[in-house]
Amino acid sequence: MFRTRNGGAMDEDLRTGLDGVDFKIAFEVDHVDEATRQGWSVLIRSPVHHLPQGERSSDVEPWAGGERDLYVRIQPQEITGRRIVML
Repeated sequence: MFRTRNGGAMDEDLRTGLDGVDFKIAFEVDHVDEATRQGWSVLIRSPVHHLPQGERSSDVEPWAGGERDLYVRIQPQEITGRRIVML
């Protein structure tokens, strides 16, 4: 789950108006520890949907500043990852 801006591109894209049609995204997170020169990368590919009001969590903080009132849920279908070793 993540939060973004109402009325933005993600909000518009998720409103396809077609039943049974999923908007799919890829979401990647990387981490490198400069001291050990190692890290990891995880890639999630999945459908994404607006999150109903009753399923929202106040613990989820947006990573970008400003108003981020649109809650979005990622339902992972494919998860891949790799280790990073810097030479």
